[in-house]
Amino acid sequence: MQASLWRIFYTAPRAETKAEERLAGQGIEVFLPRVTTERRWSDRIQRVTEPLFRSYVFARVDERARLQVLQTAGIVRCLAFGGKLASISEAEIDQLRITQADTERLTLHPTWLPPIGREVTVIAGPMQGLRGEVIEHRGQLSVMLRVHALRQAVRVLVPGDCVTPPGPPEPPSPIPPYSHTHIHA
Repeated sequence: MQASLWRIFYTAPRAETKAEERLAGQGIEVFLPRVTTERRWSDRIQRVTEPLFRSYVFARVDERARLQVLQTAGIVRCLAFGGKLASISEAEIDQLRITQADTERLTLHPTWLPPIGREVTVIAGPMQGLRGEVIEHRGQLSVMLRVHALRQAVRVLVPGDCVTPPGPPEPPSPIPPYSHTHIHA
């Protein structure tokens, strides 16, 4: 009998909750940590609960169940580094579960930014759909874009977590060094 490990699965964009539901429906132990944040629109501010790590779910699986997960709609791949499947320890899962007692006290501080020179598309906010090249990082959460479509040396400041490479999504890797979660007491 093979040992079950907590594996990290990359999902299609905004498919984390559906993937979690589908996996649970198959009897697979799955964990999707969440965070509650404020979203600002032009006419209102709303509190929303969303995945703590965008496009990732954790599932405790052996090899047979891992292959079953990969057949599930919304799951793109099992995270691997250097050809070795990534796993997360039971202790780390337990720590993440502790944070779920009060998701409103969590603040996610993504420190991964697309590298300078990378072509990206803005995926959220008023500039959604805009494509450009990352030419500068301003602070921890912003990138500067050179917008080729305008054929000008125009710079647009957008939050770093609102851009993605054009085309099929690429997961940032690895998770632990690139995302820091702070719990406010």
